[in-house]
Amino acid sequence: MINLKESFPLHFRIGLLTTIVLFILAFQFAPVKKTGEIKKRRVTHEFKVERIAQKVKKIVQPLERQRVKVPVESKTPDSETMEKNIPEDGSFGDKEIEVKRIVFTIVEEMPEVLNMEEARKYLEYPEICRKAGIEGTVFLKLLVNEFGEVEQVEILKSLHEACDVAAVRFAYHLRFRPGKQRDIPVPVYVSFPVVFRLSE
Repeated sequence: MINLKESFPLHFRIGLLTTIVLFILAFQFAPVKKTGEIKKRRVTHEFKVERIAQKVKKIVQPLERQRVKVPVESKTPDSETMEKNIPEDGSFGDKEIEVKRIVFTIVEEMPEVLNMEEARKYLEYPEICRKAGIEGTVFLKLLVNEFGEVEQVEILKSLHEACDVAAVRFAYHLRFRPGKQRDIPVPVYVSFPVVFRLSE
């Protein structure tokens, strides 16, 4: 009696070897189909392009209607109309032309104070500031006109309200030699300090 367990490996090897041999023989003797080469062909197509002439339409804009002024004969004679339009003073209504005033900040000859000693008597130290021990300088901007008079005062740096009022009052008493530009007196802005100092 054949023992299957002992003979199984031998039978398996024989079967496997037979199968491999059959596969090799099948590939060796099987007919081989030859595939034909595909040649590339260049296909060209000719297209005929017809040029179509475009018809351009000319756009004509309508002309604007112009209004024609028709002269109307006046019933009144020219002499009468002239007499009505002439004013009684014969000025023909001429208006005065306002010329803008130019104020300089820097000129060839700056203004100079002429009456400093005389003007000092108008400079009063406010009592409230004296008692409070307030001292310092009020800086003013003066507009000195072409006649050497102080026309306008502006406070640039304040010290105390009472000192500011006293400084402005004092500034209006100053008289200057007018500033000149090309030997002509002109209005000039001038910076002017007013010092308040307590005497020891």
